[in-house]
Amino acid sequence: MPTYVYRDGRVVDKATARPRSVNAPVRGVISDTMPAMRHPITQKLMDSKSGFRAVTKAYGCVEVGNEVQRDTRRVDMPSLKGDIAHAIRELGG
Repeated sequence: MPTYVYRDGRVVDKATARPRSVNAPVRGVISDTMPAMRHPITQKLMDSKSGFRAVTKAYGCVEVGNEVQRDTRRVDMPSLKGDIAHAIRELGG
């Protein structure tokens, strides 16, 4: 059963297809390098993502992203109001 690949906008038989260009875009590759930055704990300049994460974890910290954190917990208002009223009564207010 023949196998086909995509080359120059066409689907061709893999056996006769030329190799991909060296400059062809590669999708899904995540590199370990990053622009050099100082680690907030050690103040060392680092350009390795895995090294940065290892130092962060070694010091017992957690790396978080830059997305906005939202509190998704729901407050039971009737119960909260009752608890506040009870606390006020106990304090003599």
